[in-house]
Amino acid sequence: MGKTKVLYLKISPNMDKYKHRVSFRLEKRKDKDGNYAAELPINADITFGGKRIWYYSGYKIAPSKWDERTQRVKRNNFNSEGVSASDINQRLLKIATAVDDAFSHLELQEDEVTPTTVRGELKRVLDEEKGTRLTVAQIYQLLIDEREKELTGTPSTAQWTKGTLMKHKTMLRHLSDFRQGLYFEDINDELLAKVELFLIGKGLSNSYVFKSMKDIRSFLNWATRKGYNKNHAYVSYRQRFHDETKSDSTVNLFALTEDELSAIMTFPTHRAAIDRARDVFLFSCFTGLRFSDVIGLRWSNIDGDMLDCTAQKTNHRQRFALAAEALRIIAKYPKSPDEADPRVFPQISNQKYNAHLKEVGKLAGMTGDWITEKQSGREKTREVHPKYELLTSHVARRTFVTMCLRKGMSPEDIRAVTGHTTVDMMMKYVKFDDESKREKMSILNEARQQGCETVFDYGVSSEERMKLGIPEQSAYFELFEGDAASVTVHLALLFHLRHDYDRRATYMKRLPNNLFNYVIEKIIHY
Repeated sequence: MGKTKVLYLKISPNMDKYKHRVSFRLEKRKDKDGNYAAELPINADITFGGKRIWYYSGYKIAPSKWDERTQRVKRNNFNSEGVSASDINQRLLKIATAVDDAFSHLELQEDEVTPTTVRGELKRVLDEEKGTRLTVAQIYQLLIDEREKELTGTPSTAQWTKGTLMKHKTMLRHLSDFRQGLYFEDINDELLAKVELFLIGKGLSNSYVFKSMKDIRSFLNWATRKGYNKNHAYVSYRQRFHDETKSDSTVNLFALTEDELSAIMTFPTHRAAIDRARDVFLFSCFTGLRFSDVIGLRWSNIDGDMLDCTAQKTNHRQRFALAAEALRIIAKYPKSPDEADPRVFPQISNQKYNAHLKEVGKLAGMTGDWITEKQSGREKTREVHPKYELLTSHVARRTFVTMCLRKGMSPEDIRAVTGHTTVDMMMKYVKFDDESKREKMSILNEARQQGCETVFDYGVSSEERMKLGIPEQSAYFELFEGDAASVTVHLALLFHLRHDYDRRATYMKRLPNNLFNYVIEKIIHY
């Protein structure tokens, strides 16, 4: 009897790393309100070597039309785009086959198996025609071209301003620097986090990066509505870096004191360009208008002492009486008889205007210091600058809001002029000088000693504060200093919200008739 031969099969330990499994499931992601969408994305769930990646199929389906057991769309069904169950299931089969082919090719080449190599190989297998498709950058350029054409052809109905157009052009350059050949299916939380870190790595401020990521989201929303993008992974992304310097009112927010405003109004100059820049700036100080709206004013917007215009940025209509100083300024620029509807002020670019303002500040003796703070990632840096270096068009708008509050103008009346939708938004423009702050603290101390109550003595919540339309505590005391009537109105409405009608009645009894009726109207509408 011959010897039995035993054959030993040598198995390479590397073979295990190519083992994989693919399944399909609905991506049950809730929106910001905690609800599921009517249709959910169908994703391929690919697992290998203790790792997992998701691959979007390109289709969504209602949960009621999905068979969890077979991991396919139920027969004789369609999604909201009219794609049939058979077409969607065919796509899922194609992806499953492509996954097997991708791992086979990686094994044949003895390549490393990582989420990046698997995803790249899967795209290669599935997207032989990829070179004929448009990249994210190419689609972004389509949007920019579309908006630029609107600005050139029909500026009065354009959806973007020139400033917005420039922002998106810059963002497209950043994306192109980040990665060439980027496709919509590449976009997920991980990639967006890398984009954010890339921008921070360029030394850009958190404030700039935060706004830039919003611009990317705006573009992706447009691409999704237009059908270019079917990958909704970007929706859940939450930005990592926020601008913490905004919470510090001692930096980056600049407004003129009364002495500084007076110095700008009165310094002598024989240079026409500087005098014109001063006039535009002062007109903005006395109207609260943005530079774009001041320079765009036409004489048809002026009706005697009334100004009637529509803000370019917000499309908000503004109609209010002009202050005597504003009327004096426009009187220097009489209407040209050669034009049907001429502009009020000579035209100048924002860049040139801001350059002239530095000279205006120098001539007005603004040599004191303003502090700027920049945050990039976790790092904060502060710099001290002469005030004239930081004199820009936006200082005028902040000066208007601050000056009106100093003079006792109500926040509601100021918002009617500036177009701010909330008190909190308006308060970002407020910059009180140290002397004003001392006066306010003195008034606050006196009110405390006299036992004056406010809603903050009763632990008003953020939600209640929003319903009452009042700002945070520090800003509240600056706005309503000495205004016992408004404070009493807020107390009455607070206890109405809390269904404490006895205490509501106690405060309402203290109100004059006009404010009593005002509270009644508010109660009816709550």
